[in-house]
Amino acid sequence: MEKSNPKIDDQLKRIELLQEETKNTPKSDRITTVNWNKNTGIILRLLERAEQTLTDKLPKARFDWERSGYTSPEKMIDQAEGYLKILKEGKDPLDGKFAEPGGTVIDHCIIKKDGLFHLFYIRGKAATHWPEWPTRNFGHATSKDLINWEILEPVIQSPEKGWDEYQVWAPHIVEHNGEYYMLYTGVSYPCCQCIGLAKSKDLFNWERIGDGPVITPGDWGIWQKDGSADCRDPSMLKVGDTYYCYYTAVRKVEGANPPHEYCVGISSSKNLIDWKDEGYARLETSLKTPPESPFAVEKDGKFYLFYTSYGHGTVVAVSDHPAKGWKDLPEDELVTMAGISASEVLKDGDDWYISLISHAKNALHFFEIRKLIWHDDGKITAEVID
Repeated sequence: MEKSNPKIDDQLKRIELLQEETKNTPKSDRITTVNWNKNTGIILRLLERAEQTLTDKLPKARFDWERSGYTSPEKMIDQAEGYLKILKEGKDPLDGKFAEPGGTVIDHCIIKKDGLFHLFYIRGKAATHWPEWPTRNFGHATSKDLINWEILEPVIQSPEKGWDEYQVWAPHIVEHNGEYYMLYTGVSYPCCQCIGLAKSKDLFNWERIGDGPVITPGDWGIWQKDGSADCRDPSMLKVGDTYYCYYTAVRKVEGANPPHEYCVGISSSKNLIDWKDEGYARLETSLKTPPESPFAVEKDGKFYLFYTSYGHGTVVAVSDHPAKGWKDLPEDELVTMAGISASEVLKDGDDWYISLISHAKNALHFFEIRKLIWHDDGKITAEVID
């Protein structure tokens, strides 16, 4: 018979009491139902993770790094209790942060149709990394003001077999000839990433185009169909009659140690179905770590590439051409927002916005949005929406 551990028993009892308290706390009229459910779902998920850790019942790990980045169960319980205390005071401890109940938002896109903003996003599970709980479809939510969101049914379910059988990541959508085209990252079980295409007439019902990916890296890239390979986070920019796609990739560097460096791959298309390799952008800030979630916009005759740089946050490169000549902005202008990731830029009339994924302890990730400010001195900053 196994001996009882008093410390673990005390923590499990504390979890049980907090779970009951969370479920039985009456909803405050000062918090919307969506935000109430968001918070209680996050609290319960933190408690579940702590319990799984204490009882050695965590999902089987596929990769060594899956267990990194978490606090002790005791601190995880403290975090959940702290959120609950604020919630019981009639306040939102995660104010301005959007996620599904018990979930997280990671790479995403926003598109406006008939006065309504549509948000599509990777549906993560709170306090969980993606190998433990595969992200097999995209979340979908709508808003009139970019702040209050209505959660809808998910879209683009991973098939049982095929190039995107394991997971789907990082959607991006544009409107073209009255229809909506989505590029997204499909991931096979060996973790080969490549970019596929889906189409919709209404943003609710989607169909995949073709039976395989439409974009993979050119000969310059390190990519393998049957193994782990980088080709993810697509976004599109239309320049004239041409669409350019930017994505995270890695390229060969002969004679170097290691013989590779990270980059942004670039492809072009006239019809969004047939894509031509345009090479890559080499960005000094992110040669040893991936430049993730690249997103290009055009303003005043110049092109700006926003991307996630490890250790910095959202940074910006600039060019006079959409497919070549990309250079990081000077150091004093480089960082638009520190400590966040997966930014996308949205222009709505004369207003500019920039989204972000903010991070809290224990693998919690939330969607937020800011005003994007272009300053005359060349700096680009973000401000909270009033």
